[in-house]
Amino acid sequence: MIDNLDKRIITILKKDSRCPFVEIADKLGVSEGTIRSRVHRMVDDGVICGFTIKTSSKNVKALVEVRIDVNTDTEEIANELSSYEGIIEVFEVTGDQDVLAIIDVESSQHLNEIIEKIRRNDNILSTRTRLILKEHFGEN
Repeated sequence: MIDNLDKRIITILKKDSRCPFVEIADKLGVSEGTIRSRVHRMVDDGVICGFTIKTSSKNVKALVEVRIDVNTDTEEIANELSSYEGIIEVFEVTGDQDVLAIIDVESSQHLNEIIEKIRRNDNILSTRTRLILKEHFGEN
């Protein structure tokens, strides 16, 4: 279980996963050892699943909404999509669509190839693609 200090540590690391523990400790008014042990515990507990970077690129990015057949395992579809090269994140969601995939590729042709590959799955009823025009990175 995470507490308020863990949440504040996560907020800082989401903004800059390379932020030194000493700097985090200074910002939060605790020792560097406290930050180090908290981060290691959150990694061990699976609260923090990895450290990543955000890049600015000229790539084509899109959000693809996927609606699947009622008798289909949503997790199975999500796992399959997450294995496709170019799909960087996959979410199981509620609402009219069942799965959302974020695609980051070098060309619109490559984007189209991935969408066509998704549509070839017999359990996928429809897709809706939204091109990402501009990204904004916030605190969280």
